[in-house]
Amino acid sequence: MFESVSIRVMCLMVFFHQGIGGEDTRHVTGYIGESVVLPSDADPSWSLSTIRWSIYGNVTFIAGFQSKKLNVDRFPLFRGRLELNTSSGHLTIKNVLSRDALKYRVDLVGGIPTQRKNSFVQLSVQERLDKPSIRLLHSSLDSGYCVISLGCLSMNSKVSLSWKPEHGFSEPFWSSDQGDSGESVLWTSFTPNRVVTFSCTADDDRRQESSSKSVTCTEPEPRRNNTQPGSTQDVLHGRITVGLIGAMFGGILGCLGTIIYQKRKEQLSRS
Repeated sequence: MFESVSIRVMCLMVFFHQGIGGEDTRHVTGYIGESVVLPSDADPSWSLSTIRWSIYGNVTFIAGFQSKKLNVDRFPLFRGRLELNTSSGHLTIKNVLSRDALKYRVDLVGGIPTQRKNSFVQLSVQERLDKPSIRLLHSSLDSGYCVISLGCLSMNSKVSLSWKPEHGFSEPFWSSDQGDSGESVLWTSFTPNRVVTFSCTADDDRRQESSSKSVTCTEPEPRRNNTQPGSTQDVLHGRITVGLIGAMFGGILGCLGTIIYQKRKEQLSRS
C-alpha cells in the first residue's frame, strides 16, 4: 500500500515538475540604468485580486498585491526600484542592474477562485550601445590639399570602431587602433572647396551604432585690386579731359604771348 502511494506521489511530483518546466517563458531584454517591464500575461478580462512576483530560482517574494494592499519594498535588492500595475499585473524594474538578469515568476488570481495563472519571464540585461562621438582634431590647407584629422570615441566598453568615407570618395585615408584612450583617429587629404562626410561605427559583435561628420576647408581667394569695376575707365577719361583742358590753356597762353611779342616789336621799331 505504501509502495503504491509512493509511486503516486512520485508521479504527481514528476507531473508537477513537467508542468512548470513546460510553461512558456517570456524573454525580455533590459538595459542598464533604464526601466524594463516584466509582462504578467494576465487575461485582460480578469479583475486581479492577487498578484505575486518572485524570483523563480529560490521563490523569493519581491512584489505583490493582495487584499487591496500593495507591497513592492520587501526585498532589499529591489527596494525603491519596483512598480506594480495592479490592473495588468505587469512589474516595472527601474534603474536596471546587471544582477537583475534572472528568471521571474508571477502568480495571478482573478476575481473568482477559478481564475488562476502563473507565468515566467526571463530577463536579460545589456549595456545599451550608444552612438560614438566624432570630433575634428586638425584641419589645414597644405600644398593645395585639405589635410584633415578626426577622432572617434565610444562611451561603451568592449566595442570596436571603424571608419568609412562617403560614397564616391576616392582619396586615400588612414585610421589608427583605439589604443589606451579608446579613440580611433582618421587622417586624410583631399582637394579643397568641397564637403566630405565620414562615418564612424561602433560594434559590440551584436549591435552597431554609427555617427557622421562633414568636414571641409576653403582655398583662399587670390588678392584683388581694391579699384572698383569701371573706375579704371573713369580715371582714364578724367586724365584725358584734364590733358585736353591743359592743352587748351597752353594754346591760349601761347597765342597771347605771341600777340604781346608782336606788339612790343612794333613799338620798338617805331621808336
